[in-house]
Amino acid sequence: MKKNFVLAPLLLGILLNGWAIAFLELPFYQTVLVLAGISILVMTAVQERFIFLYAITIALSYGVFLTIYAFVNQQSAEIQLLYMYGHLLLTSFLLLYWILMNFIKKIGYENNDLKHEVRLLQKYKGVTKLLTLPEFDEQAQWLLKSKERNKEEAWFVKISITSPNKRVKVNLQEELERLALQSIRQKFDLATGDMGAIYLLLKNTHSEGVQIVLDRFREKVQAEINLSDSPYATVTEQVTDAEHLAGLMGKPL
Repeated sequence: MKKNFVLAPLLLGILLNGWAIAFLELPFYQTVLVLAGISILVMTAVQERFIFLYAITIALSYGVFLTIYAFVNQQSAEIQLLYMYGHLLLTSFLLLYWILMNFIKKIGYENNDLKHEVRLLQKYKGVTKLLTLPEFDEQAQWLLKSKERNKEEAWFVKISITSPNKRVKVNLQEELERLALQSIRQKFDLATGDMGAIYLLLKNTHSEGVQIVLDRFREKVQAEINLSDSPYATVTEQVTDAEHLAGLMGKPL
């Protein structure tokens, strides 16, 4: 609600300012309207740090133009006063629109931050209930520290969907995630997924144990997905620490 009380006066001020420029028909009012229209487009498109610089540049440039024009044409004090009113209307319009743009962009940043926080708070993704990537990273750090204390092995498995068709890849992603989750030890191993890939972290196991998981996964895929060729490829490697795991998750096949 507080944001509405700020947004409404800004919009009203901009509208009244534009109306005053057109209604009063001060000298060069048509030029002012063109500058205001162009400025709306430019200030919307440019990066945030350049918006104020642009607004000040236009306002000063127009003021310099009016000063030179009045001096060259020896305009009367009354006409010069009208020039000042027109310049004030353009300057106030630009400043109000600059404030509005900053306010809107601030709201956008806040929304992005909130979305990011929500994603961080989410532990599971979609209907497959795999861990989200942030939750996977957090639990993986704890798992790897536990592995070091107990002198155990931890293995990383990357399952990459090999189909080049994007639609097929999207359809396979959810199904393979579900089967991968069924192939690992619940509440013991970790599983997450990103578009086109599934990541597993297997704790307190060895290469033979990893192969058992892969065999179990392959059997489930063959039983539930009717494809002549395997729709995925795998990479496995023993994990030493969290930094090693981060590198493995970004390693191409």
